[in-house]
Amino acid sequence: MDQRIKHYQQSLIDMTTRISAGNGLTETNVPGVKTVHSTSKTCNSPTIYEPMVCLLLQGTKNLYVGEQKIHYKELSYLIIPIMMPVVGEIVQASETEPYIGISVSLDLRELSELLIDMAANKAEPCNKSCIKMVNADVDSMSTFERILALHETPQDIPIMLPMLKRELMYRILKGPAGNQLRQFLLYDSNANRISKVIEIIRKNFQRPLKVKELAETVHMSESALYSGFKAITAMSPLQYQKHIRLNEARRIMLYEGIEASSAGYQVGYESPSQFSREYSRLFGAPPITDINRVKQNQTLGLGALPS
Repeated sequence: MDQRIKHYQQSLIDMTTRISAGNGLTETNVPGVKTVHSTSKTCNSPTIYEPMVCLLLQGTKNLYVGEQKIHYKELSYLIIPIMMPVVGEIVQASETEPYIGISVSLDLRELSELLIDMAANKAEPCNKSCIKMVNADVDSMSTFERILALHETPQDIPIMLPMLKRELMYRILKGPAGNQLRQFLLYDSNANRISKVIEIIRKNFQRPLKVKELAETVHMSESALYSGFKAITAMSPLQYQKHIRLNEARRIMLYEGIEASSAGYQVGYESPSQFSREYSRLFGAPPITDINRVKQNQTLGLGALPS
C-alpha cells in the first residue's frame, strides 16, 4: 500500500474517532459531513441513502441494492448520485478495529455547474446501477482529510468548505466513476430522466404511482422508463416507492412517536394490515416490535437508524 494513503487513513481514523459520539452516525460541525462508527457487526438493515460520497476507512460492509450485492471494502468510496433504498450489513467490525467511515453530501446542481466549467458535456452510454464503488487514491484521501479537519476549525468552514467540496467533486468526475456520474447530470441522458422520476416519486410518495404519467413527464415510453429505472435502481418504480414509504413510516414512528396505523396512513397506505405486512417483510418484524427494538439499541448505545 502507498504509505501516503496509509498516512491519510490513520489521520482520518483518528479524527473520526474523536468526533464520533458512540456507535452510529454523528453529525460533524461541517454541514453535510457525517461520521459513522460501529464496534459490532450488524444484521441486514434497510435504510435510505441520500446523494453522497462515502469513504470507508476501516471494516467491511455488504450493501444490497435490489438483487445486486456490493462488497464495500476498506479504503474505497461509494458514489450515490440519487436517493436510493438499500440494505446494509456490517460484516467486519470489533472493539479493537471498529467499522469507521465518513460521508459528504452531494449536490447535483453544483456537480452540473462544475461539469460545465470542465467542458465535459459528453458521456458514454451507461445502464449500470447508480451506486459506484471506487478505490481511494492519494488525491481523494487528501481531500477527505482536509474536509473533515474543518470540524476542528469551524471558523474556516464558510470559506474553505465550498472549495474543498468542489475539489472532491472534480476528482470524482475525473476518476473511474466520472462517466457514470455524468450520466445523471446531462440533460438528454436516460439516467438524468430517471433521476427526475425519482425526485417526483420522492416528493409525492404518499400518492398512488402512475407510471404512464411519470413517463410522459420525462418524455419516455412506459417500457423505456421501467427498464431504465430497473437498470439504475435494481428495482421497479413501485418497489422504490414502497421502500421510500416504509422508511419514512419508520422514521416518524421512531422520532415523532406516531402509532403504526397513523404512520401507515400518512405515507400512503389505506389498509393497516397491508402496511404491517409490507413493513414486516422489509424490516423483519411488525412495526411496534421493530420500533421497540431500535429504541432498545439506542439505549444500549448501538446506534439509531442504520447508516
